Amino acid sequence: MLRIIRQFGLPILLALTATAVVASDLPLVSDLQKDGRLSDESGKPIMVFYMSRSCPYCEEVRELYLEPMYREGEYRDKLIMRMVNIDSGQYMRDFNGKRTDHISFASAQGTSFTPVIKFYDSTGKELVPEMLGYLPDFYLGFLEGSIKKSINKLRQRKTAHAPGIKPAS
Repeated sequence: MLRIIRQFGLPILLALTATAVVASDLPLVSDLQKDGRLSDESGKPIMVFYMSRSCPYCEEVRELYLEPMYREGEYRDKLIMRMVNIDSGQYMRDFNGKRTDHISFASAQGTSFTPVIKFYDSTGKELVPEMLGYLPDFYLGFLEGSIKKSINKLRQRKTAHAPGIKPAS
């Protein structure tokens, strides 16, 4: 029995651990065109977290900040939160509805370094400067600041384009 545990226990333990590392409540991007329509209807910006499985900082950002934010209703009510794995060939649709994969989409967005967080409007235009890298002491403040700025920028755009309202000159 001990021999069986030694022979199969470690591989099973490693497989379970590896699965736990990539398992996430934060949804992977599947259809940004659909998310764009949802953004238009709800007035919420789309936050995309670009990550890599080989990036320990990505794991820390996801576990310490993004997963708790996603689970808490407060942030889900303010943002559409998605994740792109820059190492994955998983298929998705971009903001124009074109079929692509996570690797190609990240490359088209100029993202080859992780972790990166970008905030988009419904058409895929960036609302605020991207968050590049990870500074633990300041990350939460930068993240919350970027969230607030992206929400405000999207509201300003919607107000400026609302019927009967002239944009400020």
